[in-house]
Formats: sequence, structure tokens, C-alpha cells
Amino acid sequence: MKEPPVSLVMGGVSAYWDGRQVTCRCPSYDFPHRFTGGRCNGYHMAKNCFENRLTCQGCNCLHSDGCDVINETESPAECLYVLDFCADYQIKLPH
Repeated sequence: MKEPPVSLVMGGVSAYWDGRQVTCRCPSYDFPHRFTGGRCNGYHMAKNCFENRLTCQGCNCLHSDGCDVINETESPAECLYVLDFCADYQIKLPH
């Protein structure tokens, strides 16, 4: 029997895991889409993490000027929160 998808909250962004891929509902697209597909690169997850200070302490991207990922001087693939999420679901992020 096939298991139902698992609902996820990725730094405030709604998504679900169907056992093969994470389907995201971030603002990158107006419809559910594959996490890391096209414009969906983890930016919105990193932004929500930074705004809510979820796991930013100790991150190399966090400076007095803010977050390098949010300031778009670093890729979301450098965000520890995004990296941890991707490791949990074995997702490879484009750099």
C-alpha cells in the first residue's frame, strides 16, 4: 500500500514529501512545484529562516550587514538551514 505524502514546513514555506521528491509551495511559482526546480532554489526558505532567526547563529552567511543569501551575494546552497533540510531529504542543490 502506498503511503500518503508527508506535509512539511520548510522555514515557513509549505511543502510535502511523497517519498521521492519535495513538492514546494513557495512564492517562486504560483503553483506547487519541485523543490530546487527552476526559480525554486531555497531562497524563500533561507529568507524565512533569517527573518525568524531559526538557525542563523553560527552561520558563515550571517554578518552585521544581514544575511549574504538574502542580500543575494551567496547562493541559498550556502545557508545552513537549507543545507540541513536538503541533507534530511537527500536533495542535491545546484550551486
